[in-house]
Amino acid sequence: MAALREAGYELRPDPATLAQKVGQREIAKRAGLARMTVAALARGEGTIQSYVTLAAALKVTPRIAERKSYSACMSSRDQTWRTPQDLLASILAAAGRSEFDLDPCSPSSDGPVPALVRWTEADDGLSQPWRGLVFVNPPYSRALPRWVAKCADEANAGAVVIGLVPSRTDTRWWHDAVADQADVIMLKGRLRFGGGAHAAPFPSAIAVWGDPALAERIAAALPGAWHIPAQKTAA
Repeated sequence: MAALREAGYELRPDPATLAQKVGQREIAKRAGLARMTVAALARGEGTIQSYVTLAAALKVTPRIAERKSYSACMSSRDQTWRTPQDLLASILAAAGRSEFDLDPCSPSSDGPVPALVRWTEADDGLSQPWRGLVFVNPPYSRALPRWVAKCADEANAGAVVIGLVPSRTDTRWWHDAVADQADVIMLKGRLRFGGGAHAAPFPSAIAVWGDPALAERIAAALPGAWHIPAQKTAA
């Protein structure tokens, strides 16, 4: 299900709504599923096969639909995926700053990320140069690889870029623009993004391009975080 959401799609009716419709114990009995499986579905986790079994037990027809909220700045526009404020505070404290220089993917000119300059979708942050200390919570959709590549490119041009990304070490974008390019801070547990009723169905990582010392300080400020230094090879 997490992969489906990241690709820009969702299941309808909503799995969490179905799982809570008649109570988890009763629905587990009707569907012949374990209660822990139903609980996972209610959290937005689990497998599509379990969801189909659940839907059949409730006599509803499941379907896959494109998420309308996905766009070039989905993770900022959709309240569900906004960066947790306590995480932003820890990063800024480690940087010795009260705000970032730029948020290139903000939902509005007064968005939630403390930044001197905020670009919205209309500004098209992918097409503009970035300067200074930049924080990016990129879209968790099909645009994600472009944003991560942009982070690496702008760091090579002189910016310091901090990105909050899904920990997807099996993807091409990770190996092209994160692995050996950025310091990676693997976060303990799963984040509860702003507006989310439950923790995210995927692990998250902070990638820091362009400032290894800052990455060390951020990792030290986050309990249980695991710092993997960048190992760039000479051309």
